[in-house]
Amino acid sequence: MNSEIIDIHIHFGSPPDEQSGCFWSEEFTKTPAYYAMLLLTKSLFKRISIEQVKKHIIGVINGAKYVDKCVLLAMDMVYDENSTPHPELTHLFVPNSYIVELAKNNKKILLGASIHPYRNDWEEELNFCLENKAVLCKWIPSSQMIDPSHPKCIPFYEKLAEHNLPLLCHAGPEYAIPTSDKNYNEFNNPKYLRTPLELGVTVIIAHCSLPYFWFFDADYQDDFKEFLKLFKEAEEKEWKLFADLSAICTPLRTPYIEKIIENIPSDRLLFGSDYPIPLSELSYNKSTNFFSWLKFISKVFLMKNPLDKNYMLIKGMGFNEKIFTNAYYLFKNIKYKEK
Repeated sequence: MNSEIIDIHIHFGSPPDEQSGCFWSEEFTKTPAYYAMLLLTKSLFKRISIEQVKKHIIGVINGAKYVDKCVLLAMDMVYDENSTPHPELTHLFVPNSYIVELAKNNKKILLGASIHPYRNDWEEELNFCLENKAVLCKWIPSSQMIDPSHPKCIPFYEKLAEHNLPLLCHAGPEYAIPTSDKNYNEFNNPKYLRTPLELGVTVIIAHCSLPYFWFFDADYQDDFKEFLKLFKEAEEKEWKLFADLSAICTPLRTPYIEKIIENIPSDRLLFGSDYPIPLSELSYNKSTNFFSWLKFISKVFLMKNPLDKNYMLIKGMGFNEKIFTNAYYLFKNIKYKEK
């Protein structure tokens, strides 16, 4: 069987929907990510619905020629340290059960679970996700108000390690999904991921912990330094550490691409897009010939499918080809529970 190209990082979100349980907050509707969603679903001047979002996302996934499968991400709500859920502090909620149903009806969709480790019922929810073939668990520490080094996370980490289920954790600045407590922005620094790594968890650092706006993101330069430091430690300590290249196709992340290629082993990098976050054709390209670059950019510009565009742009950056299939082999190590 040929290995598959898997995009491990695609988001879903919708306005409040009683049947699915999905919702986003009023504060979310003031973010650039919300307006990007309106533009993509052609809903800029009309009411957006979950059916419009679903139709658009599935259409993009099914229409991709270069991407075989996609991990569609759930997003759990905020819980406090007493295990109390806080929907009023949650700015995007997509239940695992909703993504499970989408995955059941589409062979190109894989379940990207999201389970808050402070939940009393985290084990029951994790078992449900494993039974339904989740390929990872996604966190955004700032948005979900999670401290990855908190002792309450340890039993959760032990279960992830037992099943080899990867933890895909956002790192670096988060401008798409707001937080209800800005103190939690600190926990987007990858240094807090040492606890799960030391407990044997397979950790995927999202976006390679890159600043989004280059040196203008002054508060997040340290995150990338910690990212590089973790990978140096990983080799010595034999940690199961990976990183994804999602949202890398933007001009202001250009200065970091060669550093990633030089410092991060290619077998530790995973392909992803962060769709529906917009990308730019004017991203880093390995070509030093202007006319070759212009021909390449013209070709990408004419492509209609954004996942295929992301694939081609990353391909043009000079990464080893194995990054596109690494997730396929990583996910083969997951130990699933039988129903």
